[in-house]
Amino acid sequence: MTIFSRPQCGLCHEAKESIAKAINRLPEFRYSEIDILKPENQEWFDKYAYDVPVIHFQTAEDKGVKKIMHKIHEQDVIDLVQKSIDARKSSS
Repeated sequence: MTIFSRPQCGLCHEAKESIAKAINRLPEFRYSEIDILKPENQEWFDKYAYDVPVIHFQTAEDKGVKKIMHKIHEQDVIDLVQKSIDARKSSS
């Protein structure tokens, strides 16, 4: 999971809090963060300048990327991660 955000973004701060709560409930879950305002992330700024926060979620079993944008709730994150865990268990 990757969260695309920028500093001084209230929704981004709320999204990170939701992710932190999800991590407390699903400790095997990890994520990375991309600050779209950094020069090396210009591609993501061009794509998401007015849409942050955005979460990309992809699993090895899943070819597509699922996205959550703007208002990100703890349960949304948990649901995505749990579906991935369940899919992994059922394919074993």
